[in-house]
Amino acid sequence: MRERWRNFLRPTSEDPQIARQQILLNWILVGLALISILTGVVTLTLFLVGQIGPVAAIASFGLLPFYLLSYLLGRRGSVRLAGYIPTILVFALLSASMLLMGIGHISTVGLALVVITASIMINTGAGIFFAVLSVAAYGFAGWALTTGLVPAPFMPQSIIAFDAVSLGVFLTLFLLMNGLSNREMVRALEREQRVSGQLQNQSRELEDLVASRTRGLERRATQLQTASEIAKLASEAGDARALMSQAIELIRARFGFYHASIFMLDESGNWAQLEASTGDAGSKMLARKHRLATGSASIVGWVMANRMPRIALDVDQDPFHFKNPLLPDTKAEMAVPLMVGKRLLGILDVQSTEPHAFGEDDVRTLEAIASELAVAIDSARVQREMQHQLERIESAYRQQVQQGWQRVSSSGRLPIIHLDQHGEMVPSTEEDFPLINDAVLQGSPVISSDQRELAIPIQVRGQVIATLAARRQRLAEPWTEDEIALIEAIAAQSALALENARQRSEEQRRVTELEVINRISQAVSQMLRLDTLYRIVHRQLNQVLGDTDMSIVLYDAVHEQVTTPYASGDTSGADQALPLSDDLAALVLRSRQPLLLAENLVQQAELLGVQELEINVKSWLGVPMLLGDQVLGVIIVQDAQVEKRFTEDDAALLSTIASQIAAGIQNTQLLDQVQRTARRERLIHEITSKVRRSPDIRSILETTTRELGRALNAVRSTVELDAGNGEQERNPAALDQAGDGGERA
Repeated sequence: MRERWRNFLRPTSEDPQIARQQILLNWILVGLALISILTGVVTLTLFLVGQIGPVAAIASFGLLPFYLLSYLLGRRGSVRLAGYIPTILVFALLSASMLLMGIGHISTVGLALVVITASIMINTGAGIFFAVLSVAAYGFAGWALTTGLVPAPFMPQSIIAFDAVSLGVFLTLFLLMNGLSNREMVRALEREQRVSGQLQNQSRELEDLVASRTRGLERRATQLQTASEIAKLASEAGDARALMSQAIELIRARFGFYHASIFMLDESGNWAQLEASTGDAGSKMLARKHRLATGSASIVGWVMANRMPRIALDVDQDPFHFKNPLLPDTKAEMAVPLMVGKRLLGILDVQSTEPHAFGEDDVRTLEAIASELAVAIDSARVQREMQHQLERIESAYRQQVQQGWQRVSSSGRLPIIHLDQHGEMVPSTEEDFPLINDAVLQGSPVISSDQRELAIPIQVRGQVIATLAARRQRLAEPWTEDEIALIEAIAAQSALALENARQRSEEQRRVTELEVINRISQAVSQMLRLDTLYRIVHRQLNQVLGDTDMSIVLYDAVHEQVTTPYASGDTSGADQALPLSDDLAALVLRSRQPLLLAENLVQQAELLGVQELEINVKSWLGVPMLLGDQVLGVIIVQDAQVEKRFTEDDAALLSTIASQIAAGIQNTQLLDQVQRTARRERLIHEITSKVRRSPDIRSILETTTRELGRALNAVRSTVELDAGNGEQERNPAALDQAGDGGERA
């Protein structure tokens, strides 16, 4: 109810002066309406008791429609016209009451209120008009009363004159004061309007500032949201190309660009290759592998060369803009570098259909997004490389595991163990268990149709290394899910245990290999005889490879001959020089590469063009003994019983040992050469000393002949002396070296 009254009395105009007049009018109308209603009730009561006529009773209620009309006019803004209605009505009522009931102080006060109301609600002119009318009406009523023109109570002329003069003076003073007040009020309103205008200007400036800050905050929020979504894309997209495609679509949609592209530097750094682009134009450019050169006449080329952002607010005026026929509506272009630290990855290029579309805020925003995008692209690249590296490592490890278990299986140390229902070992049988092959091929557990046979592969890194199979009797209950789960868990634990055991075996093998290499190196450093060195090498190799046959073949490149100074189990023809043939050893000598034949030696040898082959050999490994660029021979190990006896690891070990043997052979040859040279020098010195001590020519000749015969182990030695005339004196000193001291013959 209170809110309704407030709405009823609330002004409708935004002008403060008119609003003030509307409020005053509304309150005056409310007061007059209440007085009219109260008066109407009183007069209606008096009419009902028969004291007054019906006209007086109806007149009070008849004023209410005029008040309502005034209220509606005031609500629509016609405040002056609305103010005339109650003023005229009240003035008319007062004038009529003075003629009917006489004049007095109440009439004087009433007329004064009419003038005051007219001055306030309408204007000062209206107040003067009603003041003149009030004085005239009061004077006319007084004249009419004094002359008896109207029937009314008599009043003395002095009182009437006094009231008239008092009313005139009061109204004059009021009008003067009201005029002064209105003038001051107008000035105050003008000042208020000026202040209000200033406040409005400040408010508009503040609103503009707030709008600008809001746009900045919105741009910042867009930037943060875009950067956040790009970071999210980077965490979800493993492929850098997919990341870039999604990122530029996001940037174009967020900022409303005409076109967006990402160029990436190639490995040479001379070209920017288009990697992601939006729209049909982008698809066409990607299809034709669009690229731009560093420093070319394009904004992208300029940014590549200078590593700084560049903005073309009007592409028609920018000399570096590349006019792409696929993008004819481009009016403004901006490109920013994608940098990670000081490393340039590529260029982010955006285009707009509006000239002067980019500002400093856009540059900072896109630079921040470009930095985030560059980090995301580089992270995706690093993640992809790490994934590839991890896959390579995983593949290499799986291959290593596979090769390791292949070595174990080829060594004959992987038995098939059969256990009965009591856990006791039983002899192996030829009974077929087809589920084992199925489990190995599928790499997953296999259960027979009757649920009584199962085979579960034991896997390490996806490589099946063994198979656990079980079978129940026909009358027994089938395998339950809990039992199968238990066997699978045991298989998993067995895989770990088997792999740990294999790794320990490999580590032990590596330790043994190092010990073998160390012992052979010590044997080489001791300058042992070659046959002794060969036996030591064979004995040490057997500690790693097991019992094998080993041969050493030496090669004489000058005469194209080979000798076999060491062959285990065969001593015939050990030092006999043979011409180089077309056997496996010759193939190793010519290729200077290790040769491993693990199975099907006859077929593999025929494929290699080798015809001379011992058919009883199952596994063969030959490694050249190299010393720099010189090949000294071949070290060969072979097995006549087991195929796949040797592996690539064995070949690597044998290559290391072969290089040590080559060094030992060279050291032995150098030692022999030094010893022969020293012995020759010693003999020359001894013969020269004895010859110098001989007193005459004959003694010199005899001493020379005798010492040379002893040094050369000759049966007979002779010296012929030239006489100087072309004839020779024969046998002046011929000695028979058969005896100890030698006798003259």
